[in-house]
Amino acid sequence: MSKPFPGDGVEVPYRADGIAGLSASTIFGTLRTIRQELEQGQDADRRLPHDEELRHVRALEIDDPCPPWSGRAGQARFWDAFEASLMPRIVGAVHAALERVANTAGVPITVIGAKGSLEERTEEFREHILSGRPVVSISATGCLRRLFVTGDANAASLSVLVWLPNHPLHAAAVTAESALMSDCTNAHRLLPSGTWIQMLGEPLVPDPEPGYIVVPRSVTGLEHRLRREYQNLIVVDDTSSAIIQAVLNRAVPAAIHFSEGVLNSAVVLVSAGHGMAVRLYSNGGNVTEPWGASKILYKAATGNTPFVEGLVIARDEVTARRLGRIVEDETDRVRQLDFTDGLDGFDGFGDEDL
Repeated sequence: MSKPFPGDGVEVPYRADGIAGLSASTIFGTLRTIRQELEQGQDADRRLPHDEELRHVRALEIDDPCPPWSGRAGQARFWDAFEASLMPRIVGAVHAALERVANTAGVPITVIGAKGSLEERTEEFREHILSGRPVVSISATGCLRRLFVTGDANAASLSVLVWLPNHPLHAAAVTAESALMSDCTNAHRLLPSGTWIQMLGEPLVPDPEPGYIVVPRSVTGLEHRLRREYQNLIVVDDTSSAIIQAVLNRAVPAAIHFSEGVLNSAVVLVSAGHGMAVRLYSNGGNVTEPWGASKILYKAATGNTPFVEGLVIARDEVTARRLGRIVEDETDRVRQLDFTDGLDGFDGFGDEDL
């Protein structure tokens, strides 16, 4: 891993940025390897896990012109098994990479994400922070299965949070096409060559195309209002990957992002660190700086405050505020309509309600 941050993981232990960089580059490489296996077949020199070797041997012993993996049912079984293997494989690759390096905590790092619900993994992450034990969370947003079935990089991303004692929280976001990371002061981007470069807080694309916006499928009720300002709505299931691909890496000026819990929201700190205006549209219009985004994630991770539910992420503050006002105004209007509908046939409070 070519990197601009201190340490080599051997003589000089990695800090949180080195651990985040190694984790993100390992995930990026693992996604690329999996894609190559689907497109070209597995590397003949790569040793298969014992259970997979055994399965192939047993399949060869079956004297059946129609093998068990053929047909629609067999194809569905393949993809079910493939999907179930993805997070254990990705997390396992990161765990193996981190086992080979030293870190400033001086103890092995726990890597979570291979199993458990989001709530269970969030609680485990919290316990590690509160007890002072280094931890890395790897969490998938969107649908990894759809990513490999369709090849659409907007289908899924990996959210990485790294915590080491005496270091600020570090975040990384990885898609099939890119990897970015940030803490509250520095931001880095992984080049296709495998080299990490430090960003200076400015987007790579200087002039966004003002007619585009990324919106989650769950808020398409705002579509009519948004189309007055934006001609091209990019409606997606996973806003994290779309924000990375379209806003941070290309020329879309803004996105509405509905968070799905702190472990799934590395994109919040990554976006702020890479020069985006991150605005909580329910807090009166304040734009969050990288240190503020780091604070939001840390407080949510430790259970001190609930995590935010709605964000605007834009390439500049003016666009963030403008979009935030649209969302706020339309949300308030919908609430008022819902409240009015709820009053139909309502005669007032009875004595039991007083």
